[in-house]
Amino acid sequence: MKSDENVEQGIIDKIGNIDAGRPNLGLLMPVFMYRFFFISVQEKLKERFGQSEADRVLFDAGFLAGNEFCETFISAEGDVKKFLVSLQTAFKEQRLGVLQLEDMDLNSLYFEISILEDVYCSGVEHSDRFVCSMCEGFLAGIFSFYFKRIFEAKELEAWTGTNPKSTFELKPKKIKKSS
Repeated sequence: MKSDENVEQGIIDKIGNIDAGRPNLGLLMPVFMYRFFFISVQEKLKERFGQSEADRVLFDAGFLAGNEFCETFISAEGDVKKFLVSLQTAFKEQRLGVLQLEDMDLNSLYFEISILEDVYCSGVEHSDRFVCSMCEGFLAGIFSFYFKRIFEAKELEAWTGTNPKSTFELKPKKIKKSS
């Protein structure tokens, strides 16, 4: 916990003492219930602000969570390969999904990441648009924290009955130069 009252608490600090609060039910809940609550929030954001703004809010929330997730669960010590192994391990241990590195170019810091059994969207049939804006933000937040520069993430492929994974592209965000 942060001791200074003027310092804003991080997300992790706001979660509370789950062991004390749930002595009989413990830390875990079914993915069904997580999705039930998350999709309810997503639908209300879309209803209130429109799809584009809802996607922006979810991306930003994911980005914030990704920063704190990286800081808390991923070893940022060592080279990129150690980081990626730590990332894969953290995803599996926290039951977020099975993360796979599909492609990378260390010169340009380009990464293509796939997630199987994703906690949010594996098993969800997608219509004409991809719906993983929060996951994009989460991954961008993780990579931004590790590399100490802003990354962008874009879903390339969504889970379908014939494609059992979601695939994302991650790369440093280009800074627009002012004229």
